[in-house]
Amino acid sequence: MRLVIILILPVLFPITYFNLLHAESTKQETQNLSPKRESLSKTKENISKNKLCPECGRIYPGDVNFCSIEGKELVDFTEEELICPTCKQKANPGEKFCKKDGTQLVSPSLPDKKTSVPDKKIEIKLPPNATQEDKTKAAMYYILEGNRLREELNDFEGALGEYKKAEKINPELPAIHFQMGGIYWKLGKHREALAHLDKCKTLLEAQPPEAKADENYKKTLQDVKVYINKLEKGLKPSEKTQRKELTMSERDERMKKALLENNEKWSEMVLIPAGKFIMGTPEDEFIPEETPQHEVYLNSYFIDKYEVTNAQYWAFLQSIKSTGDHSKCFPGEPRNKDHTPGTPHTGWDYPYYDYPDYPVTRVDWYDAYAYAAWAGKRLPTEAEWEKAARGTDGRRFPWGNVWDAKRSNVGPDAPLSVGSFEYGASVYGCLDLIGSVSEWCNDWYHPEYYHTSPSINPKGPETSTGMRIIKGASLFAPYAYKMRCAVRIFGKPDDRNKSIGFRCAKDQTAETEKTAKEASKPKDKAIP
Repeated sequence: MRLVIILILPVLFPITYFNLLHAESTKQETQNLSPKRESLSKTKENISKNKLCPECGRIYPGDVNFCSIEGKELVDFTEEELICPTCKQKANPGEKFCKKDGTQLVSPSLPDKKTSVPDKKIEIKLPPNATQEDKTKAAMYYILEGNRLREELNDFEGALGEYKKAEKINPELPAIHFQMGGIYWKLGKHREALAHLDKCKTLLEAQPPEAKADENYKKTLQDVKVYINKLEKGLKPSEKTQRKELTMSERDERMKKALLENNEKWSEMVLIPAGKFIMGTPEDEFIPEETPQHEVYLNSYFIDKYEVTNAQYWAFLQSIKSTGDHSKCFPGEPRNKDHTPGTPHTGWDYPYYDYPDYPVTRVDWYDAYAYAAWAGKRLPTEAEWEKAARGTDGRRFPWGNVWDAKRSNVGPDAPLSVGSFEYGASVYGCLDLIGSVSEWCNDWYHPEYYHTSPSINPKGPETSTGMRIIKGASLFAPYAYKMRCAVRIFGKPDDRNKSIGFRCAKDQTAETEKTAKEASKPKDKAIP
């Protein structure tokens, strides 16, 4: 296990080194979601001033008061002003690398050094019978020296020399190829960078089961794939096509295998019994669009236990592609829509979609509607979603009235696999209703709908308001107050964002009840 940690950890720490490759596209995506109106009382001071969690060290914007991971009260955090040693441009709060050229930012008081003159040069000579652990330790020495040259002195050529020494000693160490990919990118040699990141990906995928069980493994591999995806954009069209076809072929096999093993589980629905529940928020909370709090009666219905996964949505796309049948899609959907997820900056080839058990995201309302109809289901109404989340007693969170970050898939480092937090299930057994991703509902949104909504089976405004309801805060929500079950979010039907997915619902009939009972019975899995 010790060796496994040595193999994985060096890849984890320098992940932010590549953040500038996709920071701008992430920024543009998060701006697409139309959240509910924020208070205008935020001042310039609050926006620029940061806060720090004393428990986990995570940095938050100044208007956040509690850590979304640990739940600890945040303390004021003053960050030293940094500049780029190359272009001398000042950094924004929280930035560590220059937006223009990726150079590590430094304090203005530090001298601008470009070359390295180590106090003492050590050359390691291993005996012919050196063990694998000895080779790994020796390689790690050169990697750390290369990191020092790169980070402290901006000596990229010197760092590359150290990484090459490490590669010669132990070429099967993923961290070496990760670092070499980064340094070649810094030197403008993108093909060399791509070759080493490809090697890093291959080595990570070949790690033993105990390494893959590490909670950071999946995210590390995903980050490597993201960097590969960004570098591929600089290739010739023919090369990009060839690599994309190979990636899609590998994904197809991965999805088929995952569906064979897990589709029965992911397709499970839970019965929400008929009856009344408390919907909305009391007026003393001062959130007009969530008031008045009112009692609603719903007929019994089924709702998905899990959010729709990448693998399930992949099967839907394969069906649409092979049949061309759009007969069940929303009649008013945009013309020539093929329902492929993604945005102009993050398309279907994005590595996020390589993971079968991640909730599908960057899908708009029309995509969610089409999938649900294809699956023989529908999107839940806002009332159905809220009852499935909070039960009948008007609780704030699926588990009760007290926020507990350990029950929910939240925070930038949270796992994205559906159903990862069984302890956070609602009273009916639904998972990931808070955290993970926000979810499309069927209703049109109107801020004053609760004042006139029916008390029995409300379905939202009868005519278009231009906005559809989105329920359930995602893992990117800044603080616990926005994660309440009653929170109402909205978006244009064609909005796509990395924080939005969906789950499906279905009316209870004799047929659906029989199907649900059959799905809940234990079955012997045949070996393919």
